[in-house]
Amino acid sequence: MLENALKQIVAEKKKDGASQHIILNYLREYIQYAILHSLYTHKEYKSLIFKGGSCLRVCYGLPRLSEDLDFDIDVRKIKNFSINKLKVFLEKQVKKKYVFSLETKLQGTKRIYLKFPILHRLGVSGQGESDRLYVKIETDEDILPFAHTELTPISHSGFNFIVRNYDLPTLMVGKIHAFLFRLWFKGKKNEIDIKGRDFYDLFWFLQKKVVPNWKCLRKITGIKNDRELKNKLLAQIKKTATAQKLRYDLQNFLPDSQFVDDFCLNYMEIMSRYLNERKSLLRY
Repeated sequence: MLENALKQIVAEKKKDGASQHIILNYLREYIQYAILHSLYTHKEYKSLIFKGGSCLRVCYGLPRLSEDLDFDIDVRKIKNFSINKLKVFLEKQVKKKYVFSLETKLQGTKRIYLKFPILHRLGVSGQGESDRLYVKIETDEDILPFAHTELTPISHSGFNFIVRNYDLPTLMVGKIHAFLFRLWFKGKKNEIDIKGRDFYDLFWFLQKKVVPNWKCLRKITGIKNDRELKNKLLAQIKKTATAQKLRYDLQNFLPDSQFVDDFCLNYMEIMSRYLNERKSLLRY
């Protein structure tokens, strides 16, 4: 049963001294694999295009945790897609295979929440705190222009399946777009206006020397060349990034708190290594 696996995760992460937020995201990750297995072993949903931070972690080994599952829908392959139909399918699959108690909720026409009332039994939250572990699934019917997809075999935590996902150059375009244009506010006075995970992921792409899908990037951002892209990325970092803002988000997705502190304090210097170089790391 799912609960036994989650109990083991909690025990291991508590032993490691992980924070509550980190433990919650490890629990979400295990459930994500169960959901991905259900989707990608189904004849209709195996055409979903996996994307986002969870895709980077599951398919390419991104070191940080992720909390959501994001998909684009190819309506040529999934006829008459319905978010409600997907919700019902997931509810039946999860209850049949993993747990008996599950709540589901639709938010708008793109988002599904799966709510597992299990945190008190796992010892992750106490009295007065929520008992529900939330896992979010988000869908979009707008496929990225000039996108490339590939098939990635996954074997993890006893789950085996093949994912259809955007390739790394196309995923990098999605991340650059989020880095430059995402609207996100947190804090008592909405003083946190960036997602630290976007800034970490951009570093990861540059460290891996991934070259963005330039046809796609030009189409959705209007950025024409390597130099213009580097200038815009640097300007965004100088304008918005502080150690406090970066840490607010990243501390929930990277288990090593000392690394998070050091990375956030030195982010500008680290990124300058890539974005101020004369040679092109983002060649087109």
